[in-house]
Amino acid sequence: MRRAYCLILLALVAGCRGYIADRLKPRTALVSPQLSRYGISGEPAQCVEQRLTKQLSVWQLRQFYDLSSRLQTGGANPSAFNPWDLVYVAGLVKDAEVGPHVRDALQACGLPVAPPAPVPVAVTPPPAAPTEKSAEAPPPSETPPPPAAAAGGEPTPLWVNLGAAASGQGIAVDARSVTREAGARQAWFRLLRINGDQIVGETGYLLRVDCDKKTITAHAGRTYGAGGALIQEKKYDKPEGPLAIEGGTVIEVAYHALCDEAK
Repeated sequence: MRRAYCLILLALVAGCRGYIADRLKPRTALVSPQLSRYGISGEPAQCVEQRLTKQLSVWQLRQFYDLSSRLQTGGANPSAFNPWDLVYVAGLVKDAEVGPHVRDALQACGLPVAPPAPVPVAVTPPPAAPTEKSAEAPPPSETPPPPAAAAGGEPTPLWVNLGAAASGQGIAVDARSVTREAGARQAWFRLLRINGDQIVGETGYLLRVDCDKKTITAHAGRTYGAGGALIQEKKYDKPEGPLAIEGGTVIEVAYHALCDEAK
């Protein structure tokens, strides 16, 4: 009987990927190490920690810890993260309850949950060139003044490494680009490969993943350069697909990362 109990316990430990071990240590160990990485410290960090450890289960906190720790600074990502970046990443957690709880906790603790809106910069039109006097005055111009230009372009991507297929090729998703609808997800993905000690990826695609039908449709493609700089983007005149998601591929990795329900 004791041997059977030990075998069951070992199976649980192996099957739950550390879930049993998580129950033997404080829940704060699954929260506090990540908050500082996202620029949250002091009283706000204590506030967020208390809320999440009360509202989320140990398994939900483990998912939160695993995914938020995958986001690394530098390279194609920003050199430092902000609280709202944690909201983007938490939205990728398979358990759909985690994302809203993280957002609510940050908001309740006085932390921003979205990046500040860019401040419009007024563009002053150049002075008109002097003209020679004429007998008749020219009619007033009907051309409206140019609109104010917004500062900056698209937000910096947050590339979260989703894992690799059996072939060794990996795939990452831009957490800031993920949109969700009933039964489907859409986001920018980037194919990864190992180059020495670095993980690089020159090719990216805007994919719509149909979770119910298990298909993908490509709507655009990108080429990236050194350091993740965007070189070229092409929007397809006609979407490519839908195509069936094949087992053992990086697309299947992406499918499970975005579409699987909580286990």
